[in-house]
Amino acid sequence: MLHLHHIEAWRAGFTMVHHFGPHALRRALTRIDEFRAVGDVIGAKTWALIADVIIELTREREHDEPLN
Repeated sequence: MLHLHHIEAWRAGFTMVHHFGPHALRRALTRIDEFRAVGDVIGAKTWALIADVIIELTREREHDEPLN
């Protein structure tokens, strides 16, 4: 069972973007691969949620478009 709360995924994603900048998504995708390689489904799903947040935080937006 996955116990990562929505706000925790956003915090982790924001921290990744702040720390790794344009490389944040690549780092998250690498973590997904690492967890899958050892059979850790929960770890892979957790990082997939964080990767989704990173995508949302770094995507192009219209001038007045808010974050989702």
